[in-house]
Amino acid sequence: MYNRHLSCLFIVLLIIFHISQAPTFANKVSFCWKFRVHIINALSHDNDNLIIHCYSLDDDLGEHNLRVGDEFTFKFGRHVILTTRFWCDMKHGSDHSKTIDVFTENIGDKYCCHTNKCFWSIREDGFYFSNNNQSWVKWYDWS
Repeated sequence: MYNRHLSCLFIVLLIIFHISQAPTFANKVSFCWKFRVHIINALSHDNDNLIIHCYSLDDDLGEHNLRVGDEFTFKFGRHVILTTRFWCDMKHGSDHSKTIDVFTENIGDKYCCHTNKCFWSIREDGFYFSNNNQSWVKWYDWS
């Protein structure tokens, strides 16, 4: 009986050690579990509405019409086993349309993990990313 308890304890400790050595899984179960994505219409003209439609393999967040200065925000928890990915179709005017990844495992792990937030500023010349809504980097062009 004593050996069985000792064996179970050893197996539990081995599993805990294994999980702590797996950085991707450890990140998923620690502070990189929940995220919030912000999409901001930062187009320069007041009549430049931004139409967005965001979705993942599991969720369709619907179509939203953002006026200049408006923001669309959604939050989610990462899938523990499968990868989590959200992308959005973006349109403004008659000749600007593009689909971009607004969240992938890579974006979350590398850029959003310490704030749990991903910001996208949609502008005339492209798509800008930030994890703090202050420092922006251009990631995509419209074309």
